[in-house]
Amino acid sequence: MSVIDCHVYIEGSPIPSTNQTAKTLAELLAGRGIDQAIVISTRAARLDPLSGNTILKNMLEQTNGLYGCLATHVRNQESSINAVRDLLGHRRFLGVLLTGDDPEEPLHPLSADEILNACRRFQKPIYLHAPNRLCVEVGLELAKRYHMHRFVLLGMGGPDWRTAIMAAQQASNIFLEISGMLDLGRIPAAIEAVGSHRLLFGSGLPNLDPAAIIGLLEDAEISPSNRRRILSENAEKLFQLELGA
Repeated sequence: MSVIDCHVYIEGSPIPSTNQTAKTLAELLAGRGIDQAIVISTRAARLDPLSGNTILKNMLEQTNGLYGCLATHVRNQESSINAVRDLLGHRRFLGVLLTGDDPEEPLHPLSADEILNACRRFQKPIYLHAPNRLCVEVGLELAKRYHMHRFVLLGMGGPDWRTAIMAAQQASNIFLEISGMLDLGRIPAAIEAVGSHRLLFGSGLPNLDPAAIIGLLEDAEISPSNRRRILSENAEKLFQLELGA
């Protein structure tokens, strides 16, 4: 069974020489049985979107199986919009992360307007950090306002995963990325509420080992077909991926 990790960070590991280059990251993922991954530059998310995403693009071009999620920052609008205009059309960038100073804090919806408008013509999924109820609520507001975009809620609400499921029920353009709480009940509950077709496997590596989330899926009481959709088929469709590319 193929596996696509939709939520991985590079240059962000506290362990020296781990997860710092595309080569070491690809080797680590292969060791976990992951065929492809969508990677976010920690440098771009925390420091400068244009330079950080440019470095990531150069890394991705040299490594098969790795793709990029272009990181933008609401407090660095000019660099973010320039990164969108210059890089988002590149075939290796499959989505856009919209973030602020603290992933645990909700974005102000109005602060996202210019960046989301710049992303319109590319029509690539928008990632939002969603580790708690307040962040999920902002994600739902943005999904309703920007119905032309598809939004991926990273972390599926954390301990507030029921709120994330309810948000996906209210907006059909919301997808739930399942890293976060290692709670066996949340995956079957999400499938029952919104269907397995809007759930995506992601780990948040290096913050969480992908093996933990894969183990969660293996232990959850779900069908093999639903497990396949979550591990790879939904990502292949959403991001228009071809396995092995």
